[in-house]
Amino acid sequence: MLNSMNRNIKILFAVFSILFFSLIAYLSYFQLYEKNKLITSSYSVYNKRLIEQEKKILRGSIYDRNGNVLAKSTIVNGEQIRQYLDGVPFADIIGYSRRIYQQGSTGIENTYDRELLGMINTDPMTFLRETVLGKSQVGDDVVLTVDKRLQDLAYGLLGGRKGAVVALDPKTGAVLALASSPSYDPNTLGENWSSVMNSPDHVVLNRATQGLYPPGSIFKIITASAALTYKPDIYNQTFNDIGYVTVDGNKITNYDNIAYGTIGFQKAFYVSSNTSFVKIGLQLGRSNLEAMANKYGLNDSVPFDIPVEKNQFPSIPLINGKVQLAESSIGQGKILVTPLTMALMASAPANGGVIMKPYLMDYVKNPVTGEILEKTTPEKYLNPITKDVADKIKQLMIGVVQQGTGTAAQIPGITVAGKTGTAENPHGQAHAWFVGFAPADDPKIVVSVIIENGGAGGATAAPIAREIMKAYLGY
Repeated sequence: MLNSMNRNIKILFAVFSILFFSLIAYLSYFQLYEKNKLITSSYSVYNKRLIEQEKKILRGSIYDRNGNVLAKSTIVNGEQIRQYLDGVPFADIIGYSRRIYQQGSTGIENTYDRELLGMINTDPMTFLRETVLGKSQVGDDVVLTVDKRLQDLAYGLLGGRKGAVVALDPKTGAVLALASSPSYDPNTLGENWSSVMNSPDHVVLNRATQGLYPPGSIFKIITASAALTYKPDIYNQTFNDIGYVTVDGNKITNYDNIAYGTIGFQKAFYVSSNTSFVKIGLQLGRSNLEAMANKYGLNDSVPFDIPVEKNQFPSIPLINGKVQLAESSIGQGKILVTPLTMALMASAPANGGVIMKPYLMDYVKNPVTGEILEKTTPEKYLNPITKDVADKIKQLMIGVVQQGTGTAAQIPGITVAGKTGTAENPHGQAHAWFVGFAPADDPKIVVSVIIENGGAGGATAAPIAREIMKAYLGY
């Protein structure tokens, strides 16, 4: 009987040992591979309880570059309320938090969720244990690069029209404004969820980063870059501009069918001659134009704090691709880009040929001690052109504003460089574009503006860019 008892004890010990080591193995696996997924995953069945616990954490605040509060949490009658103090103009940047609406999260609220929950230096398992036990916790604050004053101005200048404004520092990539219109009020999103999400104006679409548009004539910056890089002799050529050019039976005209006569490369850029740039593109050939477009990132999705739609520059066919090459040379055809990408394109000639990686988060700080916990370091993103080519493109862009299609962007006392665009749109009136920077001799701000169905870029988009640059530079 004693032997039988010992045998049972050994079996029981073996079973418990197996269970114990299985538990250890699972916890080790969870700690190494699954813990972050549990803590930071989107709203889901297995994470609902955790989300309920997270409501006990006072979510960190979001500030602009000058210390203005953009979003904060307060406790009202025992419930955490998220307030968006400049709601509509910033809605597409800051987004909304699932912790409040339990409908998913977007924007900065989503990207920096861990930071706003105070989880940068906290082990996720410790975080889970403390929240379950009811220990009070305060999230960290996120400080953005955006200037509230500039953002409000940009949104106001759009005037309810569909469009976007992007402003950034070409030397660092810091985004100064990122406005999309029309927008929505995140403070009333809960009660207006259905109407906002199903709006015919697509108010939740961030047109600055997710809107895809034909670039029109602002793309001539890239065509000119390719010409100066791969076939520099084109710069000294003259072109007979009769107002249109025919390519394989397809007629391509200048804006308003204007004929400029005999003009050189510079004048063709200033007045945005489609016929001349079609001829330039045909001389370049598909491989050179494609190569430069790729150098500018036109087949990439820009790395950024919030989602960016991928640009589209379809490959030009080797056979029967002449018309597509001609259209691509002037930013038409099948090319689609975001306003953010066009701001980055314009920053190349503004920054000696280098495009810096754009960013929105300046730093994360502890709300109590002020300690900087995370900080973004500026870094190079692309280098599509040499400094010599960049300087020549800059001079061409100065000419556009001084004596070409962009005179509405002039600022007294400041040299402004820019390029207008009037992008043909199969669904209505042309889209109005302008990209530019100032001061041209030491650029501090690059601006990209698009107004959907706005017509001529020089008349509609350029004045908006002018006001943004004036405000930032203090004029």
